[in-house]
Amino acid sequence: MTQRSPKPVIWLGDTLATLRTYPQDVQDEVGYALYLAQIGAKYEGAKPLKGLGPGVLEVIADHRGDTYRAVYTVRFAERVYVLHVFQKKSKKGISTPQSQIELVRQRLKASCGVGPEAGALTMATKKDYVVGSGNVFADLGYARPEEAAAKAELARKITKIIERRKLTQAEAANVLEVDQPKVSALKRGKLSGFSLDRLVRFLVLLGSDVQIVVKRQPRSRRRARLLVA
Repeated sequence: MTQRSPKPVIWLGDTLATLRTYPQDVQDEVGYALYLAQIGAKYEGAKPLKGLGPGVLEVIADHRGDTYRAVYTVRFAERVYVLHVFQKKSKKGISTPQSQIELVRQRLKASCGVGPEAGALTMATKKDYVVGSGNVFADLGYARPEEAAAKAELARKITKIIERRKLTQAEAANVLEVDQPKVSALKRGKLSGFSLDRLVRFLVLLGSDVQIVVKRQPRSRRRARLLVA
């Protein structure tokens, strides 16, 4: 099976630098949502941000009582734009503050354009955005970004099987021989606590054959890589 080419991620403003400062669980969850967006899938926890039109999604990640939010758009076919990343300080309500929505709206207009040129970068200077490497986990500075992407793809496959079999989280936990919070973490992309070996074992427990193919690295590429097809 051919590995799909992920869409590049464009990090607007200070979004990348800000996300890098957040707790690992938050980076994992947002990174997983963006990975899915890169390959044309949708994170189940991503919700449309009202008032900004189609294709603008928000991920809300909680960590030890704090709430972190990331807003991105999949409106354009060739790129994923990260529009805003912030921590919601107010304890009142769950809605996104209007001031933050206005900033998202400004970045959406300034960077993504409208009409035939939609999707082209039109911000003033490259200082206003960062073009991602193609691997969102490398952008975030993970020590082993290819392994993180492979784990994300395995988690996606596991989640699809759980959904196809219509298993509750408690039922899935029983099949996978873990507790229910582990299933919740897996489905949310919080994968730092899971090894590749463990995720492969989950697939086997769910009734999937797993075939590992080892090939010689092409001379045209400087280093070998890890892929999950």
